[in-house]
Amino acid sequence: MAGEVIEIQGGLARLFRVDGEGRRVVDRQVSLRSLADALAARGPRPGVLPPGTRLVLARGGSLVVAVEQAPQVRRVEWRPGTLKDAAAAGGAEGRRTVGLATPYVLHLVRFFRESFEEMRVFYRAAPLQAEGDTVSLPNLWNVQAAESPLARCRACLRGRPALEGLALGAQATAAIEFFWAAGFNLDIEDNAFERGRGLDPRVASLEAWEAATAADPLFVLQVPWAPAGLTIRQAMEHLLHWGQDGSPVADAADLADLMYRLGEAP
Repeated sequence: MAGEVIEIQGGLARLFRVDGEGRRVVDRQVSLRSLADALAARGPRPGVLPPGTRLVLARGGSLVVAVEQAPQVRRVEWRPGTLKDAAAAGGAEGRRTVGLATPYVLHLVRFFRESFEEMRVFYRAAPLQAEGDTVSLPNLWNVQAAESPLARCRACLRGRPALEGLALGAQATAAIEFFWAAGFNLDIEDNAFERGRGLDPRVASLEAWEAATAADPLFVLQVPWAPAGLTIRQAMEHLLHWGQDGSPVADAADLADLMYRLGEAP
């Protein structure tokens, strides 16, 4: 309906239309409380954000948080083969803990209606300064390297604990911590490590990466990491586009559409 008129009086919100005789009549009447609740539910409430949060974007019921971690030597567990192989071998064969240097790591954590959905991982050789800064592909085994935008750079979080009941910031922190603590393996056939091992001899193998880390933990800032072809803003917008459940209320027509979905008040 064109030219919607919405009137709020007391505890009621009324949507008017013009009838055939040009008179303005009530077309829809809902409680103000139900309308306010519906509006609040259209977008997540981030609350306290995790440490290292650099950028937050929201649309509809989806929200993406970019969490940056500085260069560091990470103690991670390496398991040769797949989890299925490890189970067949008794679980511990060949497993070891290694120290691997990483550059600036950006974790893009997406939520839908305040519940964790997925995480993407990117690299940078310098800290994030602006929304137009570009990101690079990582070289991690448990990150997908598929060319499909729907899968590229998606972190494998299989087996993660349930996050229900946690605040949004706590969910993001738990997902990131699980990713780094769960251990790397070859479950993802088309993984980012295999795609990136030809970039520099120092990351051509697990052993080379470990040795280069011991020699100079900051060597990772000089590796020519493969560009992802996206700015940080674009990478986050892509996640919002795939996960959105609706656009923000921009005018009276959007509000009218929302009122038609609510139970009518007497």
